[in-house]
Amino acid sequence: MREAAEAASEIGLEGISIGSLASSLGMSKAGVAGHFRGKQELQMEVIELGARDFTEKIWVPNAKLKPGKERLLGCLDTWYAYSAGSPFRGGCLMTSISTEFDGRPGPVRETIAETWGRWTIVLRNDLDIAIEADELSPPLSPADTITAIESLATGVNQQTQLFHEKSPEKTASAAARVLLGIL
Repeated sequence: MREAAEAASEIGLEGISIGSLASSLGMSKAGVAGHFRGKQELQMEVIELGARDFTEKIWVPNAKLKPGKERLLGCLDTWYAYSAGSPFRGGCLMTSISTEFDGRPGPVRETIAETWGRWTIVLRNDLDIAIEADELSPPLSPADTITAIESLATGVNQQTQLFHEKSPEKTASAAARVLLGIL
């Protein structure tokens, strides 16, 4: 699965297949095919692996922080660093596949959207807690603030992968603080 995720981060979920995975692993196509009912199941497994990796690397280190501003900033800084760190050969797998499928209908797109949606809820909950506690006062509505700070992570991935920028996560973290009304 890790090899399938690595490949998907580079060439997309549509680019991976049982045959290409077998070839990259030096296995027979039948040996790989026995693990999946088809390409869509392979794609769904890659999404699950990407979501687990994302959760382990971004949420888990911040889960015990104080809910609200502290945890929100911790998650954002960790997320931006994760994206800049190219966790897969092609960068952030979840960013890559969400961009690939954002305009395509079907179960793969719905699974990606549901997976990202859970993360959006986590961020929004901490933002709402921080606003309620007078820890943050963003100039935009909470929904718009979350959209903007999530967009920064996509930008970090692009700046790292496409333009080979050094440390775009620092710019994203500073921009997030502006969006949150801190700077």
